[in-house]
Amino acid sequence: MSRRDEIIVVRSLAESDLGIFSAHRLSATSKQRAIALTTPVARKLLSAQLFENGGADMDLICVYGGYGNRELRNIGKVGKNWRLGGRKITANACAFLDSKDFVLLRSVANNDGDQPILMTFIGRQRERLLHAGIVASLAVEFRDSVAVLSAGSDAFHALSAAFPAVPADLAVGAPLAEDDAVSREQAAGSDGR
Repeated sequence: MSRRDEIIVVRSLAESDLGIFSAHRLSATSKQRAIALTTPVARKLLSAQLFENGGADMDLICVYGGYGNRELRNIGKVGKNWRLGGRKITANACAFLDSKDFVLLRSVANNDGDQPILMTFIGRQRERLLHAGIVASLAVEFRDSVAVLSAGSDAFHALSAAFPAVPADLAVGAPLAEDDAVSREQAAGSDGR
């Protein structure tokens, strides 16, 4: 397998994106239960075949606060819009996230599903300095509330320090199938107290 360059997608969360978090479901003004992605992001994130097929279930590792979760999440086209969906994210720390906070996705470019995608969040309340740094340094990069940073760029290098690649021991193997899933109380790194 040839080495592919990595990308980091930085998406400014909209009010409509917050429905993916269990902590926001009662107050969410939108019925949307996914994070919106743009067509250029989907084209860069997914392989040409997956993009043409309208997306796929992708191996996604979500880490934020003390929460860690690995499962298949759909990145797909819904009508004319692209979305990152899946089951609700139950991390208690996500209650502190709000619109204009950031979701970061780190992946190989043109991912055909053979590599996991890492996802985390940067919030104004908990990661104040990092959030301010992203706002200041990526202001000209954002298009439709999204910036795509390619390996080798200064911005990619700077964010890499705070958002490292998927560790090799996590990248090996597949996510649990829904039938094999463990309860939140049994999951290592769970904040399901």
